[in-house]
Amino acid sequence: MYCYEFPHLIHTLQVTGCHFDIKPPGWHYPRHHHQLFELLFCLEGEVVQEISRETIILRPGEWLLIRSGVRHQSFNASEVPYGYFNIHFDLDDPEIRSMLASAPYRHISSRQAERTKLPDCIRELESIAERNQTGQGADKAQELRFEDKLLLQSCTLLIIHQVLGLLREAPARFDPVSSRQGSLPATDVAHAIEERLSRAMDEQASVSGVAKEFNLSRSQCSKLFSKVYGLSPRQYISRQKLNSAKELLTNTNLPITDIAERLGFRSASHFSRQFRRWTGQSPTEYKPKQ
Repeated sequence: MYCYEFPHLIHTLQVTGCHFDIKPPGWHYPRHHHQLFELLFCLEGEVVQEISRETIILRPGEWLLIRSGVRHQSFNASEVPYGYFNIHFDLDDPEIRSMLASAPYRHISSRQAERTKLPDCIRELESIAERNQTGQGADKAQELRFEDKLLLQSCTLLIIHQVLGLLREAPARFDPVSSRQGSLPATDVAHAIEERLSRAMDEQASVSGVAKEFNLSRSQCSKLFSKVYGLSPRQYISRQKLNSAKELLTNTNLPITDIAERLGFRSASHFSRQFRRWTGQSPTEYKPKQ
């Protein structure tokens, strides 16, 4: 028996476009991109995925992770239906996002997936879908029971955990697209920018100031940072502020005016409006009741 205190966890998971579906032969989804990460799992048949200028065939048991902002399109060029599971997600943890954004895509073979918990996750998700399917408007999003909402988030996090484990095991598999990710020094600069931004709360001063510090224009700084982390410096700072706001509201007795000032907002009302846009709640509603 031993003592150990886990750190506070205040990062947020966003899940959208999560569904099972079947598409007929000849189906085509035109070139597009998403602001979130995308995970595809092939249940049956196969699909051709064109990502940038590369072509990938996704077969049963295989997974495909697509980085946010990467343009791609899909074809069912076979003579049988294509069945799949699809999920769009985002996490506001910088380290996790950096790993997920390390390449435009990640193709996971069925052999790799079978030695992880990914098959168990799919079976659990299928169970959730079966329990909540009403038979009415099956192509529309259904309202989940509270317990299944938690289970859906748990499965999504476990899937991300398993995918990250595979990324750590085989980083060399990303070599074919490494030339598009920038050189190693550029990646080091992006990490240095992230470290400086993490210590700054004033958005305008920090982005412009850090760019100048590294002899970059603001646009060059944003482009380099976005290539490595999958989001702009401005978005990164917003997430840092949100995480700090959640922690201060949860773990301190500071008044809203002090929290707003500490995070660089012009006023408590400005902070409250922004926090509601982030979370759908006011700071007062979010703060635990005594």
